[in-house]
Amino acid sequence: IYHVYFSHDNPLTFIRSWEKTYRPEWKDMDILDWAKSCNMDNNFMVKKLAGKVQRMKATRKDLRFAKETIRSRFIVGLMEEMEESIQRFNIVMGINNDETVRHETCMEQYFGNGSKKKNSNSHPKVEKGSPAWQLLAEKNSFDIQLYEYILELFEEQREIIDSYASSVVVTPA
Repeated sequence: IYHVYFSHDNPLTFIRSWEKTYRPEWKDMDILDWAKSCNMDNNFMVKKLAGKVQRMKATRKDLRFAKETIRSRFIVGLMEEMEESIQRFNIVMGINNDETVRHETCMEQYFGNGSKKKNSNSHPKVEKGSPAWQLLAEKNSFDIQLYEYILELFEEQREIIDSYASSVVVTPA
């Protein structure tokens, strides 16, 4: 089982926050200019889950495949529901009740402490309905549909995880 995060109230945010492809020359670029001239990652997640390379076009069949892959193989988490998401992952991994120093240190190293969160980066918001939003939404319509599906799946998985948590007894190592 894998876990995946989709972030923020804006499903298009993840397009610009994929840190492996960070390019310093884009730092001060207007998002609309970037979307018109530089963004080649259209429907990135659907293509990735469907086994396609970036230059290939995503299809409705790819979207259906991506949804089924997420449903059958992932416990999903949401950035805006980070605490619940981590708790879900911990339940599935059998470490939900782990209060050891090692566990707490690991969580702090990954997520930071207080206002110094390590798993967050500041990015300007793309205003819904703006020209940039419309262009990105058009180029990433399958990824948006996948994101909306994941929001539904997050709710559906709540019951499954809760029932799993109540049936599993974790014994400290």
